[in-house]
Amino acid sequence: MRVEIDPNDDNEKGRIVSQAASCIHGAESQLRNFPGLLKQIIWSKAWERRLSKGKVFELSSLRELITEKPLRGWGEDVRTVENVIRDDPECLAMFREAMKLENQHDKPKQNERTNNGSKHRNTIQGNTKAYSIDRVKRACEPEIVAKVMSGEMSPNAALVKAGIRENRQVYIPREPAKAVEKLRELFGMEFVDAIVKHAQALTETGD
Repeated sequence: MRVEIDPNDDNEKGRIVSQAASCIHGAESQLRNFPGLLKQIIWSKAWERRLSKGKVFELSSLRELITEKPLRGWGEDVRTVENVIRDDPECLAMFREAMKLENQHDKPKQNERTNNGSKHRNTIQGNTKAYSIDRVKRACEPEIVAKVMSGEMSPNAALVKAGIRENRQVYIPREPAKAVEKLRELFGMEFVDAIVKHAQALTETGD
């Protein structure tokens, strides 16, 4: 039996949205929990108003929740989400209905449904690994494709190398000085400065 969240509980909606983000950005083993969370999000229209990390987020559509950068959204591709839930008929139907209703009111900001893209989506079945491999074949150099198909390189690593996907799996040393240096190398000094300022603000507020 499905446990439906209170659509008026902004804290609960924020929690469900955050859990779903962790699943879709995590390991493949976590993806099995994503469809159930997405059903709750669609049922409660959690994107309209939610409370997360002490902030209120209000979005106009499920598409915005999927595509907006964190923390407003998940920073994902709509097609990726659809592929993740493809094996859950109930979730897929709810998702497509929600997107259909959005399209009846607003045109997409960018054309995501070229004939070529539709052809590829129709041939993709299963989990995100299948989607990633298909994307590698379409977007990467032949030598990279060969490494992926031989198992020498993972699909995710190939897409990161090609600049198509961000590397969300970063090892951070436990030693503070080494952690700062690692973050500086990966994201630049401006990013490190922003973290320092945020940490100072949290200390001042006692959070």
